[in-house]
Amino acid sequence: MIDERAKFINSLYLRNLIEANFPENDVKIKAYSVEQSSEVIANEGTFFMKRVLIKYTSRNTPDGSVSFIVKINGNPKGSNPRDRDVYEGKIPSITSLLLKCAGNIKFVPDLISITKEPREVFIFEDITANGYHAEYIKTGLNLEQSKISLQKLAFFHAASAVALAKDKETFVGYGSGMLTRDSGKFYQDLLKKIVHPSNPLQIDGVIFDKLKTLSAKIVTKAVEDYTRVTPFRVLNHGDFWTRNIFFKYEDGSLVDALFVGFQNAVVGSPLIDLLYFLNAAVEYKTLIESRDQLIYAYHETLKFVLEKLNYQGHIPTLNELQVDILKNCALELTFLLVIAPILRANTNINLPRSQEENGIAPPSDKEVIEIFSDIKNDVSTLLYSFNDNGRLDWAFSEGKIKGLIGRFQSI
Repeated sequence: MIDERAKFINSLYLRNLIEANFPENDVKIKAYSVEQSSEVIANEGTFFMKRVLIKYTSRNTPDGSVSFIVKINGNPKGSNPRDRDVYEGKIPSITSLLLKCAGNIKFVPDLISITKEPREVFIFEDITANGYHAEYIKTGLNLEQSKISLQKLAFFHAASAVALAKDKETFVGYGSGMLTRDSGKFYQDLLKKIVHPSNPLQIDGVIFDKLKTLSAKIVTKAVEDYTRVTPFRVLNHGDFWTRNIFFKYEDGSLVDALFVGFQNAVVGSPLIDLLYFLNAAVEYKTLIESRDQLIYAYHETLKFVLEKLNYQGHIPTLNELQVDILKNCALELTFLLVIAPILRANTNINLPRSQEENGIAPPSDKEVIEIFSDIKNDVSTLLYSFNDNGRLDWAFSEGKIKGLIGRFQSI
């Protein structure tokens, strides 16, 4: 079945694309195909992806072949200047900064071109041809994949912190991300369904009662946590989870990870990416068993790179990072309960990822039950952990969470 939105991809379009971006003349397209770029992913938001495979001849190449990844804006008149600016501006400047301490680090597939007619289209190299692949969403990332993702994210965060300190004006357009006061209504409505008396998560009565008490405050506080101005700020990917990370193996060993999908990039606390990734991307078994190890791997790399880049601001210590996580437990609860389950379920339910999508209706009661059907035991285990270390008690007594933080800081 032909996707009507991709009908502009034809022989003339591809000939012009090759001649404009490669040292080729007199190109003739012999054959081409337009395919889904990877497994069909629900919840793709505004953009959708296609892989284009082309066979051609030219003046210098009698038997050429090439493939591209084509990222197409689903809105015919839509555009995402933030996504474009990250690929064309922020990534090159961040990569340049890192040359001083780490050599040439590649964060994203090579951007070949961006066009606006007949709709906004990004053309990337086909990294699958170079051995990169994405993992299955429902499975999540194992410890090795999670660690390399966070370590590379730490390089990105550290260099962006330096760039922000040097010229914050270039980041003016990155003030809001996925979680806002407007989109918060979607998550609040979904949370109400989760703490409904039917108890779709089937969790322990004490924890369920605490969640029910917290439910009126969680999303509001999460939005505050997400949008707060912090002393240490980075450029966050904004949608850092399984779908947007590609891994490369050589001789059975994991050697690299590349990122895609920056349309929700946002300046703020690094917890935005860190907590989102932990809850939405890491396989539950690994998250339950190795959460602290992953946070340590991220922090160790962040600190190392900031020091190598001679960052002049205060570098958060590991304790400070962990205390900040405790203080922002509402943000993590929102990721854990109402964002990550939808992403992991890979259903046709969309999340509001942009201002234009804030009118999306939350899942029905039946859909909520289906979303949690395979993961309720893992989510419940994580909620028990929240309860054990006091992160479900701030609805009852501010003193409890402050006392917990005080004990943690004294270690």
